[in-house]
Amino acid sequence: MQRARHWTVAAISIVFFLILGAILYFTVRPTIISVEPLGIAEQDIRSPITIEDRVATEWLRQEATNAVGSQFSLRREFADQQIAKVEQLFAAFENTDDETELADIKSRLNSTDANGFLGDDELNALLQASENTRRTVEDVTVTALQEVMGNRIETSSDSIADARDRAGTLIDQSPLSLEFRTIAKSLSDQLIVPNYVFDSEATRQKEQEAVDAVDPVIIQEGQLLVNQGEVVTREIYRKLELSGAIDPNRSFAPLFGSYLLSGLLTAGFLFMLIRSKINELLLRPKILITVYGLLLFQLGLFFGVGYIGIEFTTYAYVLAPTAFVVLLLRILVDERVALASALITMIAGAIVVSYGQNTSFMTLVYFATGSFLAVFLVEPKIQRKRLFLSGILLGIINIIMVLALLFLRNTQVTWEMAAYLSGFAVVGALLSIVLTFGFLPFLEPWFGVLSSGRLVELMSPTHPLLRKLLMEAPGTYHHSMMVANLAESACEAIGADGLLARVASYYHDLGKTERPLHFIENQQNGVNPHDRLTPEESADIIMAHPYDGADLLRRYKLPQEIIDIAEQHHGTSLLKFFYVKAKETRDVSESRFRYPGPKPQTREAAVVMIVDSIEAAVRSQKQPTPDRIRQLVNGIIRDKLQDGQFEDCDLTTKEVWRVGESACETLTGLFHERIEYPELKKEGDMHANHLER
Repeated sequence: MQRARHWTVAAISIVFFLILGAILYFTVRPTIISVEPLGIAEQDIRSPITIEDRVATEWLRQEATNAVGSQFSLRREFADQQIAKVEQLFAAFENTDDETELADIKSRLNSTDANGFLGDDELNALLQASENTRRTVEDVTVTALQEVMGNRIETSSDSIADARDRAGTLIDQSPLSLEFRTIAKSLSDQLIVPNYVFDSEATRQKEQEAVDAVDPVIIQEGQLLVNQGEVVTREIYRKLELSGAIDPNRSFAPLFGSYLLSGLLTAGFLFMLIRSKINELLLRPKILITVYGLLLFQLGLFFGVGYIGIEFTTYAYVLAPTAFVVLLLRILVDERVALASALITMIAGAIVVSYGQNTSFMTLVYFATGSFLAVFLVEPKIQRKRLFLSGILLGIINIIMVLALLFLRNTQVTWEMAAYLSGFAVVGALLSIVLTFGFLPFLEPWFGVLSSGRLVELMSPTHPLLRKLLMEAPGTYHHSMMVANLAESACEAIGADGLLARVASYYHDLGKTERPLHFIENQQNGVNPHDRLTPEESADIIMAHPYDGADLLRRYKLPQEIIDIAEQHHGTSLLKFFYVKAKETRDVSESRFRYPGPKPQTREAAVVMIVDSIEAAVRSQKQPTPDRIRQLVNGIIRDKLQDGQFEDCDLTTKEVWRVGESACETLTGLFHERIEYPELKKEGDMHANHLER
């Protein structure tokens, strides 16, 4: 049986996985269009994906490289190199005398870069000149070269000729004779070279900078590639192929991705269900189908919102009821399952609502905020009024988030835009609350959740069981109403569910309707049927009423929480009266006079046990005073604690005594002391006194 159930859960989860994957794929799949090169486009064609056009990017980079051109730089070191040659030339004339011959000078120059600059006549003139004259010729030549080559000299003949003319002008301004000025000019004309030359490294660096400055050519998802009626050129056709608009093979990638994501989300959600405290409930086939169905229904709503976004505005996702399923599962199940559904809402919902377009950062964050925060805005068994207040808070959060995301992206926001987006955010939150309100009444019984609405219905005096109690056991009915008041006040004092305790108190003694006259509150004229019964027979009748009441409640399909309290409100307590009565005549076992149990399992059941005993005991007092009530309550609580009646519930000792204090306060108000009026002799005065009372 258990194995069959596991296979059923697996089969249901696989179906959900397949449906979720299909929904995701349907929203992201590219539209395949048939078109031929140089043909006419029959419709507008847009890119289904975002992709880089590497061919276009490379072409732009090549264009940028070509636009750079050759780079030149001023090489000032060229002047030093040429001056070094002048120095080598005149160094050959050092240490000469009258016996030095021209051949010696030429021999010295053979191993230098200055060889061949001057002819024999010019070399001989320098050899015959004085050392001072040679030094002056050297200085004039070097100065002319430094001055001229300190500036830019390009490779063109005009630039070189202009530099030589400037050098000649400087030489002519020297004190040298015509012969030696001619020698200096000859040297400068040969040594002046272009110093503004091609720089391969600078050229390469500039080309790289130009390439780096080129942004990649990106074909954006949804970008119009060709208009209807336009000729599909080879370049356009290349872009269509690149984007996958005309390549059916590319559709398998989104299909694989859709089911990969669907598998991850389904497995994660199922794992969270298994880890839930109420997994036995959640893994029932009908409950699991309901949970999966709610998630798919919400995705369907998101798909509709996405369609609105395509037709009207890109901000339509703000209208999505992101918190709908999260709120339902938080109220009906628990926080863990609600968080798991929030994960599916955030990821799958953000994709579906995008309707095939890019899933933006704003959409993802907005969905995450709306779904995850909703988990913490409500509590299980929340009242309808508080749920509505949670919706208002969710709307405020939605407004803050959508405006914050707009400002974060530095979007130009106008007052009109802020107003209508705020309206969208509020509508989305209200849709979540309205859908939650609409589904809750149908799903609460389905999930076994006892809602406040259902409890209020059970409080109606016209309910058949309450009418039965009133008609057949009026004393018990009045006792139940008193217990209900005490239980509700006590539960509110310790933070338990006061409404559940009140309603359960209405029905806790319903079993007494089976034999109403065997209970003292329903007896009249002093007739007591127990006078004719043995203690054991009386005990059996008294101890049967919790279970008779539970059976009756089950037949009328009342909630299990109320049935449990009816069964547990006496726990395993001892019927002291009949036990003592039996002990007077013979030796009997105490267990024979104890209720079968179980002991209270919840705080509410424990509270009903305490106040039920207190109300019955106080009712038996002829003149209950506050001190007597407190003594009686303290004694009852001590007996219950010593008897271990609260061992199976999470009610603390401090809370037990707080329940007693609450009961004392309530009962003191009900049984307050009255003024004793003196007797009046006259009949008229007696009548007036009666009316005053």
